[in-house]
Amino acid sequence: MFSHLDKITPISMRVLETPKGRFYVTPSNNKYVSITTMLGVKEKPWLEQWRESLGQAKADTETKRCAARGNAVHTMAHKFLSNDVEPTKGQLLEHVGEFNSLKLVLKKIDNIYALEIPLYSDVLKVAGRVDCIAEWDGQLAVIDFKTSTNDKSSKMIEDYYLQAAGYALMFHEMYDIQINEVVIVITVEKGIVPLVFKRDVESYIEPLIQRINTYYTQAGVSK
Repeated sequence: MFSHLDKITPISMRVLETPKGRFYVTPSNNKYVSITTMLGVKEKPWLEQWRESLGQAKADTETKRCAARGNAVHTMAHKFLSNDVEPTKGQLLEHVGEFNSLKLVLKKIDNIYALEIPLYSDVLKVAGRVDCIAEWDGQLAVIDFKTSTNDKSSKMIEDYYLQAAGYALMFHEMYDIQINEVVIVITVEKGIVPLVFKRDVESYIEPLIQRINTYYTQAGVSK
């Protein structure tokens, strides 16, 4: 059983899905871009090459398949960490397999502060929904769960670090609780053991601010 700490009072935020991406409306009625949307505007030449190599129809099908896989694994992880005794109920066998892989490292988590809660920053003017904030091997961390078809290297997931660091800063601003570590856990469809990457939040503050400033400059909107 996972311990859940009554340290914070989560808020609710309205979500707006627009042609320009996802936005959140804060309790003070400020509209902030999703950190995922903000990071996603960066050009990704490799993605277009991948789509061209598969063909648009196959690429669309594969994108939907991967999204369904990611949603399923996130749902099972949330239920499991919430001490649900049947976290895999109703899920496809291939998705359950990836979740079972994830369980190999979830034992490192305890003293959970938050699961799937919305966060925002009036300073950074971004928002989002964090997977998990808890102790990982005894150290408070932002823990983000990802799924992948193939292995990833650390260089390939720089945006994941930025995203998680953003959640740490938002959490600190909202609840005055400092988080110094981010942990990215990636289940690999063609692998057995999840990939685990740990980084210090401080290393990603400056590059995150640069990306946010670039986003608002390109969007023609003042922060």
